[in-house]
Amino acid sequence: MLPRARFAAHGSIRRWFCRLPCRWRTFALASLIAAAVAGCGLWPNPTGQGERTPAPVTLADGRELLWSGDIKRQALSMIRAARHRLYVDIYECSDADVLRALLAASRRGVEVRVVLDATERHSMGVALPALEKAGMDVTPIRIKQGIDHVKMIIADRDVLIGGMNFGADSWANHDASVFLPGLASTFLPMFLWDAARAHGEAAEAPQDRAPLVSDRDIGPLVLRAIRSATREIDMEAFNLTDDDVVNALRWAVERGVSVNILVDPSQSRNRTAVQALRQAGALVRYYRPYGGELLHAKILDVDHGALFLIGSANFTHQAFTYNHEADVEFVRVPAFAEAFESDLHHQIARGSSYPIHEKVASWDES
Repeated sequence: MLPRARFAAHGSIRRWFCRLPCRWRTFALASLIAAAVAGCGLWPNPTGQGERTPAPVTLADGRELLWSGDIKRQALSMIRAARHRLYVDIYECSDADVLRALLAASRRGVEVRVVLDATERHSMGVALPALEKAGMDVTPIRIKQGIDHVKMIIADRDVLIGGMNFGADSWANHDASVFLPGLASTFLPMFLWDAARAHGEAAEAPQDRAPLVSDRDIGPLVLRAIRSATREIDMEAFNLTDDDVVNALRWAVERGVSVNILVDPSQSRNRTAVQALRQAGALVRYYRPYGGELLHAKILDVDHGALFLIGSANFTHQAFTYNHEADVEFVRVPAFAEAFESDLHHQIARGSSYPIHEKVASWDES
């Protein structure tokens, strides 16, 4: 089947599925999975990186939704092309290619400043000594009762931000970030605040400017978004444990909204939410890893892109209350939603009802 035809078929199947009464969805899903396993080809294989992740999606204004290895390629491209400034605010940083590119940028005269989370062992054990040895401005930041969970690069006028860490093995994870050309001025105040705090300076928190949403503003936005849904809520969640979010999703199902969620199998604390949401009638499945990777994305898609939220914040009380987090809110982005929903429902179809791999998570979420 040609790619456009496959995605058109997928859209028809998804719309049919979402119109089914909740009590029929489990049976329908089992039938679709059986058909896919039998080779009927009902579910499209996203392009770009085989069937694992979708191809990049670029809007008319240059904003781009990127997945997994494409995020690394974008990060390296930005670092290598930078001429004036490179500001990095990152939870985990240990990828050798990224570190070499930052060192090369510094040598050619680019202003390079890096803020690292002080609790992340890879950042402290790999990135910090390597960058300090080169004489670069690199500083750990400590967040009281939490972590600096931001994952952001500002390169001259452009920004790359989202859920993807810059660890040596991060790029294999099922994760997403967004490239935002020309929006550096929107995100620069947050970086300068973090850099000042990391250096021990007293600094007032800046006011967020759209599309940036940070820290304690993220949780209320998530709840408003869920409560505003009229047709469908689609989510990929590394960690889904916040009681208010779970209850809002349950109430969404009760008022007739289709709720479809994929969660990471390694986070054992997800089980309580999974059980409660399934009992309410939501479709919830565990991601089935291709290898040892994680489902690390944190994405909320309401009514097919009417609101699309992506970033660093897990759907947890810890993230909404204590961590330093950065999300990006998009409004009316059906192209992003279409790519995300196609991937989500493909992964739901090949997913599992119970976690395939599991480990006990510590509170310092990745």
